[in-house]
Amino acid sequence: MINNSFNGKYKSFVFAVFISCLYWTGINVNAKNADSLNEKSLYSETTIKGKVALTGKRAGKAKLEDVFVYYLPEESSMMLKANPLAHPLNIKMKNKAYVPRVSVIPAGSEIRIENADSILHNAFSPSRPNNFDLGLYKKNSGKIQRLSQPGVVKIFCNVHYHMVAYVLVLDTPYYSRVNKDGSFEINNIQLQNDTSLNKGKLFLWHERAKKVVKKISLPLTGGLSLDLPITKRRIPEHKNKSGKRYKKKRRSRRY
Repeated sequence: MINNSFNGKYKSFVFAVFISCLYWTGINVNAKNADSLNEKSLYSETTIKGKVALTGKRAGKAKLEDVFVYYLPEESSMMLKANPLAHPLNIKMKNKAYVPRVSVIPAGSEIRIENADSILHNAFSPSRPNNFDLGLYKKNSGKIQRLSQPGVVKIFCNVHYHMVAYVLVLDTPYYSRVNKDGSFEINNIQLQNDTSLNKGKLFLWHERAKKVVKKISLPLTGGLSLDLPITKRRIPEHKNKSGKRYKKKRRSRRY
C-alpha cells in the first residue's frame, strides 16, 4: 500500500516537471522568435550599381574588366567579414606570364601558384604584410600561400622581370569585378532603418591607376558614373627578391 502511494506521488511529480519544462521551452522559443523578428526588422538590403570609364592617355591599353569596385561601410556594426575561399585560387605561370594577371580574394584565403612552363620560375611578393617567397621550382602542380591581411599583393618572378600579377585582398564581402562594358553591380548590402548609419566609401581599383575613393550614402537613388584615370605603366619598376636589379632587365614599354 505504501509502495503504491509512493509510486503515485512520484509519477505525479515527474509529470509536473515535464509540463513545467514544456512551458518554459515554449517561452524560450517564442522569445527567440521575437528576437529574430526584431533583428530582421532592423535591416534591409540594397544594391550599388554603376558604370566605370577609363580615362587618360594610357586608357586605350587598359582593360575595364580588370577594374574592381568594393564598398566599406562607415559604421563598424555594419561591417561584415568575408569568408575565406574554400579552395585556393589557382594562378598559373604560363608562357612567362601569370594567368590570371589580376584577381580578388577575401582575406585569409589561399592562392596556388602553378608552374606550367618547362623552365624554372621563382614566384615572390615584396608586398608586406603578405610578402612571401616560394623559391625556385620547375613545372609542377603549384605551391600554396595564404594571404591573411587586406591590401594589394604584387607578385613577381625572380627570374623574369616582366612577369607580374596582382591579387587584391579584401576584408569585405561587398565587391564586384567590372564588366567589359564598364558596368558593375554589388548586391545584398545590409542597411539599417536609421539612414544616418548607412554611409560608407566606394573604392575603384585597377593595377594601372591610383585608387579612387568616393563617399556615398545608401540607398542610392540611381546608378553611379565613375571615371578612373590610367596613369601607370603595365610593368611596374621593381627589384628582385634580394632587393637588387635584375641582371637582364627588360624595361616596360612606355604606354
